[in-house]
Amino acid sequence: MPIAGIPLTTNDAGLDKVLASNLPVVLYLYEQPNTPLEQAFKRAAQANAETILVARVDVGANSYTRQRFGKLTFPALVTLDEGRIESKAEGILPEDVMAHVDFLLGEGPYPTETAAQVKARAANGTHPAAVTDQSFDGEVLHSSVPVLVDFWAPWCGPCQMVAPTLERLAEKYTGQVKIVKLNVDENPQTAQHYRAMSIPLLLLFKNGKVVDRLVGAHPQPAIEVLIKKALL
Repeated sequence: MPIAGIPLTTNDAGLDKVLASNLPVVLYLYEQPNTPLEQAFKRAAQANAETILVARVDVGANSYTRQRFGKLTFPALVTLDEGRIESKAEGILPEDVMAHVDFLLGEGPYPTETAAQVKARAANGTHPAAVTDQSFDGEVLHSSVPVLVDFWAPWCGPCQMVAPTLERLAEKYTGQVKIVKLNVDENPQTAQHYRAMSIPLLLLFKNGKVVDRLVGAHPQPAIEVLIKKALL
């Protein structure tokens, strides 16, 4: 019997039994050890111990499972409910795990992109880019345009929900307002300085100073009000 809140390791022979569980299943498919992903799946299992079953398969040693869900780039994840595939993602990062868990549980939208795809698009300058403790001063406090900073974390469900809205706004206001994201787990100095204790926290900076804020996953119109005020 699997231990509640702990990812279950299975293989080709045991996969059907796992998928026959009376709980929805989040399946982690990997070729190489990946500590950040392992931790993300462990957090998902612990946070949803009574509502999902998290399982992991080394596809390098289990060729049947490797082919079962189609041609994928690993690491990948598949979510299933009553044996039916609900979502799939390949080339995943830790941020993708909770987005798919939330969708599986009906608590978030369908993840149309992986975190890697979002980061690739951010590189072109029209989508939210990541800032760190080291880059915050130059990217935010000395920006020539207003900056909306999203204080977030990979395990934060509401953060995943607001992310697509910030994507749209970043594209809509390109050149007028910069939208960036700061991972509070990886950048505790800045998170502590701005008291980012409840996330998502949106802080709007203008001329290096905080001029407005929102806490929680607000709809696009509410966030856009902040941006329009900064452009006056």
